[in-house]
Amino acid sequence: MRGPGEIAAALRSLAEPSALATLVRTKGSSYRKPGARMVFHPGGLQQGGISAGCMETDVKERVAAVLESRHPLLVTFDLGSEIDLIWGTGMGCAGRAEVLLERMEPGQVPPWLEHAERLARERGSGLLATVFGTRGEVPAAPGDRFLFEGDRSLLPAPPALEAALRTPPAHAEARTARLEGGEVDLLLEPIRPPVALWVFGAGEHAMPLFRLAKGLGWFLGLADHRPGLATAARFPEANRIVVGHPPDSLQAIPFDARTAALVVSHVYEADKAALAAFLKAPLGYVGLQGNRRRSERILRELEEEDGPLTEEARSLLHYPAGLDIGAESPELIALSMISEVQASLAGRPGLPLRQWQGPIHPR
Repeated sequence: MRGPGEIAAALRSLAEPSALATLVRTKGSSYRKPGARMVFHPGGLQQGGISAGCMETDVKERVAAVLESRHPLLVTFDLGSEIDLIWGTGMGCAGRAEVLLERMEPGQVPPWLEHAERLARERGSGLLATVFGTRGEVPAAPGDRFLFEGDRSLLPAPPALEAALRTPPAHAEARTARLEGGEVDLLLEPIRPPVALWVFGAGEHAMPLFRLAKGLGWFLGLADHRPGLATAARFPEANRIVVGHPPDSLQAIPFDARTAALVVSHVYEADKAALAAFLKAPLGYVGLQGNRRRSERILRELEEEDGPLTEEARSLLHYPAGLDIGAESPELIALSMISEVQASLAGRPGLPLRQWQGPIHPR
């Protein structure tokens, strides 16, 4: 599930009934993937996104009907038909998309979204199931939600649907469950922990990293041995701040494969100690900022003190951290490092798209 906090905040700010649009199924080319959401206000204000602008105008025209009827509405878009190019919105895309529209009351966040928001905030995992179509006599209706956190049911599903929900997909996808009395169309969305970025170093040059990464919805951690620099006032974007000397200060941090670490303090011994700790943690990326000679000296000393690095540690380590984008300013240097973190965690090479032969939008 993508960005539950953004949608929840939009719903809390509502002053009048509005519509929530959820992209539930796609076929062929699609800019956004199932699970994308958007809030449509009657006055025209929109928050979130379900396409590259192809469907929003047509969806907005359906909002009044959904608000009046109070019943969910499933809308299908044929994005590749010639009729659409002549008479429709002129999308010129290729593919098919289905969007579920639901009425939302002012200032109210539905329980399923509150749970999803909490899981994202706590970097938890789960599975959200949204019913968007039914046929026959089945124990569900469009708009019903079921939510699981591991083996725990936060919003239990009818027993007849349990089997379909106990085999979560690797990515958000539509699935049809065939039951004794009919069929249920479900959007299944794995809820994964947001990417976490831990930055060791609270100097001025670290600030653009936090500003950029905050807009990506990442969990942001700051660590430094200097209490005068590692403060919430200087880094308001940080979700957590740890002050102390590594490696002890880093031992209680819950690292995982969706966590990246950047070492940028530019204090030699502190950088070396932090890097040593990060290379022993189950991270998905470790980056060391600084010139190549300094970085290789740090690595050489670490290996002299602790023995050779494992192949796994070497595969995670990036130095100098960042992609070659001609960065000179602190902001561009931060962009180059954030880009490398994203590419590495996504398992992508960071090539220009014109050189990439695989799918542009990963599932």
